[in-house]
Amino acid sequence: MSYWAKYGDLLRNRRFVRFEVSAISASLGYSVYAISIPWLALEFSGSLLVVGLVLFAEYGIYALTFLIAPWVDRARNKRTIYLACYPVQAIAATLVAVALTERVLTPPLLLGLVAFVSLLWDFVWASNNIVPRLLLAPDDLFRAQGLGSVLGGVAQVGGYAAGAITLVVVGPAGGMFLYAGLLAAGTAVAATVSLPSPAAVVRPDYWREFREGWRQFSRRAVRSLLPLGSSELLRGFFVAAPPLLITLLAARVLAAGASGYSELYAAWVAGGLGVGLVLGALNPRHRIGTILLGAAVSEGLLVLAAVLLAPDLLAGAALWFGIGAAGSAYLASVSTFLQGTYPPETLGRITANLYVFTGAASAAGALVLGALANTWPAVEFGALVGAGFLGLAVVVLSQPSIRRLAF
Repeated sequence: MSYWAKYGDLLRNRRFVRFEVSAISASLGYSVYAISIPWLALEFSGSLLVVGLVLFAEYGIYALTFLIAPWVDRARNKRTIYLACYPVQAIAATLVAVALTERVLTPPLLLGLVAFVSLLWDFVWASNNIVPRLLLAPDDLFRAQGLGSVLGGVAQVGGYAAGAITLVVVGPAGGMFLYAGLLAAGTAVAATVSLPSPAAVVRPDYWREFREGWRQFSRRAVRSLLPLGSSELLRGFFVAAPPLLITLLAARVLAAGASGYSELYAAWVAGGLGVGLVLGALNPRHRIGTILLGAAVSEGLLVLAAVLLAPDLLAGAALWFGIGAAGSAYLASVSTFLQGTYPPETLGRITANLYVFTGAASAAGALVLGALANTWPAVEFGALVGAGFLGLAVVVLSQPSIRRLAF
C-alpha cells in the first residue's frame, strides 16, 4: 500500500478522527487569538515594545509546561484536561474583549490575561503531544502529523481569515469574542471524544516523576536530548520574530494597516499546510536531521528576501508562505521524532522539558526583539532575523547527534 493510500486508514480510525476534530475546533479559535493579540496590543498601546511584552508573557508561560507535564502524564483520562481548560480560556478571552471595548484595558491587565490563557494552554499542549502516541503506531505518526496539519491548517486559515476580517471590520475586540465562541464549540466537541486510558498503575510521587523526565537529557544508555536542547535555545529566541517582523513591515513599510498585516500573517500560516502533507507521504522518520537543516537554511534565506521585497505585497505574501512552510517542517519533524521515540507514559514530560529550552529563549527573544523592532528600521531588523535562522542551521550542522536524528 502506498504512503498516500495509508491516509485513508487514518481517516477510518474513528478515535483519531474525533480527537483531530476536537483539536481543530480549539486550534481554529487559537488562530483567531494569535492574529488578534499582536495587533490588539499595538492598537491600544501604539508601541511595538508592548507587543513584545505580550509575546514575552505568552512564550514565558509556555516555558513553564515542564512543571505541569508530570500531572498531565499522570492523568488517566486526558479528555478531562480539555473539558476543564477550554471554557475557562473562553471566559478570559471575553474579559479581554470587554475591557478593550469599555476602554479599561491596560498593559498589566492584558499581560495578566494573556499569561492566564497561556497557562491553560500548557495543559492542553502537553496532552496533545501524548494522545497521538496513544492512538497510533510509530509508522503512522508522520502521516498523522501531516494529515493533522492539513485538516487543522485549513481550519486555521479559515480562522485567520475570519480573524482578519474581524480585525478590519469590527476591530481586535471582535477577534477575542470570536475566539471565546470557538473555544466554547471546542468544549462541546471534546465532550464527545473517547480516548484510551492506560491501565491503573501505582505512580511515584510528583517529584520523582519530575526528576525521571529530566534524566532523559543526560542518560548515556538512551538517546540524550541535551544537544537538541541547545539548538532549541537559538530557535526559540527567534520564535517571536516572524509575527514581530510581519507587524513591523505592515505598519512601517507597507503602510497597509490591518489589511496588509492580515494578508502577510495568513500567508505565513498557510505555508505550513502543504509541507505537512508532503512529510506525511514521504514519512522521513530516518532523515529527521536532514529536514531540520534544510528547513533552517530555507527559513533564513526567505526572511532576508521577504524584507528586501517588502514593498511588494504580493511578492511578500509568497515569501511569507515559504517561511511558514520551512518553519512548520522544522517544528513537525521535532515533534514527530519525540512522539516516535519515547513511550506515551513519559512523553508529556519529554516534550515539556525540551520546551523549557524553546520557551525560555522565546520569552527572552520576544522581549529583546520587541524592543529592537520598536526602534530599528525594518531592513536591519529583518537582517537580524534572517541571520538568526541561518545561525540555527550552523548549530544543527555542527551537532552530529542532531544530524543523525531518526526513529
